[in-house]
Amino acid sequence: MTDEINMRESWNLISPHYQKKHQISADFVHYGPHCPNEDQLQLIGDVRGKHILEIGCGGGQCSIAFAKRGAIAAGIDLSDAQIEFARKSAQKEGVEATFSQGNIEDLSAVPDASQDVVFSAFALHYVKDITHCLAEVRRVLVPGGLLVFSLDHPFWDCLADDSMKIVRSYHNCSPWVWDWGEFKDIGVCATMRSFHRKVGEWFRLLREAGLQVLEILEPEPVESGSGQDWSNYYSPQRQRMVPANIIWKARKP
Repeated sequence: MTDEINMRESWNLISPHYQKKHQISADFVHYGPHCPNEDQLQLIGDVRGKHILEIGCGGGQCSIAFAKRGAIAAGIDLSDAQIEFARKSAQKEGVEATFSQGNIEDLSAVPDASQDVVFSAFALHYVKDITHCLAEVRRVLVPGGLLVFSLDHPFWDCLADDSMKIVRSYHNCSPWVWDWGEFKDIGVCATMRSFHRKVGEWFRLLREAGLQVLEILEPEPVESGSGQDWSNYYSPQRQRMVPANIIWKARKP
């Protein structure tokens, strides 16, 4: 069942409505809803002149923000519609950033040891073959290069959409198939597939990929930084009780 879902088509369908509604800022590098941004956290620091690859870049807002800070920025995303939006946004913002459509499980178009930083925000939970993806990340990083990425916190995944009630076992790591119904009122709905991985599983995956974990952050919500509710699901009130975001920082030795 899960292999029959065409995630590329699903994101192509959702993308224009998602981008129009949420108006995600390209003025800063975000890690998630009501989460401190990169300027506040300084997990990557000064990016001037650095090659930064954003995997699962969506509409390219973070790549554009990196470019505004002097990085040589590039983004890859599965969705043609997201990439089109990213290219138009970069042009509108007046920055140089390269965007290409592709599956981030395969970074073969990216040379070995060519990237100072690989970055991802709320995308890696859609990756089926995460082992291969992380191996590719290690390959394209320079020695000492950083992988910095954020996700829905695995425990947040267990909560009901509108309450603090636990509706799914934290230990249930089977694939999730769900409908993105945010735009049902205009007749747009897409089936999605994501993968729940526990904190310990992520640590193991990173270690086995040959990456050294430097930091794991579970930020409390902030009123400024990311700036917007991506949906009511991420209300600050709920986030003050349970972290919605988890951020990983790892290094290639």
